[in-house]
Amino acid sequence: MQDYLSRIVHEIAVSNYRNANGERWYEFMEYLSAEIETLGYSVEVQSWSNESGRIFKNFIVRLIGKSEDTYVLGAHYDSFEDTPGADDNASAVAVLLGVLKSLNPSLVPKYTWEFVFYACEEPPFFGTENMGSYYHASHLNPERIKCMICLEMVGYFSEAKNSQEYPFWALNWWFGNRGNFLLGVSNSASRKEARNVLKALHTCHPSFYKNLLLPFPISGLDWSDHRNYWKFGIPALMLTDTAMFRNKNYHTLGDLPETLNYGKMALLTSDLVAFIKME
Repeated sequence: MQDYLSRIVHEIAVSNYRNANGERWYEFMEYLSAEIETLGYSVEVQSWSNESGRIFKNFIVRLIGKSEDTYVLGAHYDSFEDTPGADDNASAVAVLLGVLKSLNPSLVPKYTWEFVFYACEEPPFFGTENMGSYYHASHLNPERIKCMICLEMVGYFSEAKNSQEYPFWALNWWFGNRGNFLLGVSNSASRKEARNVLKALHTCHPSFYKNLLLPFPISGLDWSDHRNYWKFGIPALMLTDTAMFRNKNYHTLGDLPETLNYGKMALLTSDLVAFIKME
């Protein structure tokens, strides 16, 4: 799995390849759709366009479960301007593809699962109704969604002392100063379902996942696609390496494939697969 994840990141973390306003945007969307189909899945496409006629697409794979109650596992695939975006967010795209690769397309899990590759998370779309995740969330029935799990920058890790920073100083006492974990971020309305997801992941690798649920908002808690599910009253959890609070390559040309830890990414992949297969 490490080799597969590395291959995907090296292929897609290329400057200006995944820029939604760039010259190679359509080329990348064709690449992503073809890669999903190569894994044996049918792809559902949500498509829309802006005022100038530029087309954007969400790619959705659906596994119908024994229950109509549904989990959404998603990651945005666009990158910030002309940056390669290895961690942001090729790492999550690779993990999502790795999950699909590890599953059998004929699997009937306990719950229904939607795996979603979102367009348009980065500026100038961020915080607007033009985000791919807003488009997807707005078409769901909130009563049938158990939880949305957002994969946002999941590839950068460090065992070095003081490699981890936080938006709120007290978090250093709770989580430590080494950037060797993934943080689960949820709001109070998502408390129950988010804890269930993290509990399942903890059974695989207890020290790898930490949970952040504060009774008050702080900067960065809604900086990804999970924000749009919160808007529609859908429980949502972000799994992240904490972005700029750890990875100083964030939104720079230095966000390269060589900076990622594919072993850690493979752990996340296998843990998600185990959760999906749980009875």
